Amino acid sequence: MRTIINIILIFICINANAQEFVKDTTKYERYKFETGIMIPLGNLQSKIDVSQQYGFWYRTRIEHNDLLDLGFNIVVPTIKNSFVYRGKDSVFNVKPKGISVMVAFRMNKLYGFTIFQKSATIEWSSTFGASFFSFEDKENPENESGYYNDENGNLTYRIDTNTKALSCLYAAQGVSITSNRIGIQVIYNFTPYNWFSKRIDNDFGKSSLSLQFSYKF
Repeated sequence: MRTIINIILIFICINANAQEFVKDTTKYERYKFETGIMIPLGNLQSKIDVSQQYGFWYRTRIEHNDLLDLGFNIVVPTIKNSFVYRGKDSVFNVKPKGISVMVAFRMNKLYGFTIFQKSATIEWSSTFGASFFSFEDKENPENESGYYNDENGNLTYRIDTNTKALSCLYAAQGVSITSNRIGIQVIYNFTPYNWFSKRIDNDFGKSSLSLQFSYKF
């Protein structure tokens, strides 16, 4: 939770600074929606298979050819095999569960060109943020969903998803080509979960490739 709060504060500071230094008032699309697949690479292939990925970004112009995106990606993992998770007292074989989320900011450098008499744009992007990988909670397997009295004596409903999550800082590099608001992009993601947790093996897997279509509006 502390990691999420820190990322949100960074986003607020960056967006505030970006608004102060806007030097170009040329009209551009403020939002970007992405859909496609995430292809695990290396050891990550043993945990999940090719998976659905969706993204949504808010865009702010910093310079004429420089844009700052603030947003997130959601990955719906296709479960493949279990992996080892070391709990407090035992070792468990667990599988991915639910969704994985990446919250980040992305710097984009734009290069315009013309192809077949149509204007197009190449964007080189650099992304930095936090990534969360959800998996089943076998350390506390009991489903504790239900109604409980809170500290004030009020009856509340608690939802227990029976999941845990690995978290890490992540970086990504990518390139996209866009024409008439529709684009295609390739992004390499580096998510070193084992650098931030001693409860998983060092060969957990760090890399993936995103192939996506995008629409700006």
